[in-house]
Parts: sequence; structure tokens; C-alpha cells
Amino acid sequence: MALTTVCDTLAGLLQAEQECAARLYTVLETEHEAIARRDTDALQQAVADKQTLLAQLEASHGRRLQLLQTAGLQVGPEGFDALLAECSGGYGQAELAALWTRTKAALESCQRQNQINGMVLESSRRITHRALSILLGGQAEGSELYNQSGKATTSPFGGNRVIKA
Repeated sequence: MALTTVCDTLAGLLQAEQECAARLYTVLETEHEAIARRDTDALQQAVADKQTLLAQLEASHGRRLQLLQTAGLQVGPEGFDALLAECSGGYGQAELAALWTRTKAALESCQRQNQINGMVLESSRRITHRALSILLGGQAEGSELYNQSGKATTSPFGGNRVIKA
């Protein structure tokens, strides 16, 4: 495959990845809003959409690796940097490098938003676990329950039940 063809193919892959990452970021924002609203239907849809877009990004990454092999370059960051350095023609080196920089930035934004969503979900899970533990007669981690006289008490059933069936 001619170098210009490889470079043009790479440019198309990077452009598609950048667009896919932008859609993924929108889905991650939707997921964040669904978590905040505790909207399980919207959350499930966002997770399904996220999985689809991640699969597309992974497939594109695989095509980039194949492109490196086709060009006879080392598969990995060094080979990719070498390909960027060699590319010229329809997509000049500077334009292709800028496209790669924008694509990486979009993917990094997605990673940060996904981490934020994960932290919010974990916090919500801990709060729910703590509340459930209290309702079922246990004590939440790091908290104590007190009786009317202000003394910490526990029942023979493992805690102070707030509700009984």
C-alpha cells in the first residue's frame, strides 16, 4: 500500500475516532445526568450506547494497528509516531499530527468523564448501602446509634432496627 494511501486511511480513521469520541462524551454526560436523577431507564440506555461506541473505538484502534503492520512499521506508539512523521501529501504531517492531538484530547475527556461517573456511582452505592444497613438493624460504617438516654445501644439482633416486618 502506498504511503499516501496509508496516510489518507489513517486520517479517515482518526477523524472517525474523533467524531465517535465526541458522541461518547455526549453519552457520558447523559449517563451523568441519569445517575444524578436516579433514572434507571436512561442510565441503562446510556450504558448500552456507551458500550456500542466503545466497541467502535476499539475496532478503529485495531484498524490503526493493522495499518501500521501494512506500512511495515512497529506496532505501538513508536511505530505510530514514525507513521505520523512519514506522512505527507493530501494530509500534511502537521495536519495529521493536529488531528491525532485532537483525537487524543477527545478520548482523554471521555476518560475523565467516565471516571467522574464512576465516582458518583460509587458514592451513591455507599450511601444506599449505609441506609439499607441502618434500616435492616445494622449500623453504618463510622456511625453509632443512641437510645433515649444518649447511650450507644445494640439489640440482640445485631443493631437497632428502624423498621420491622
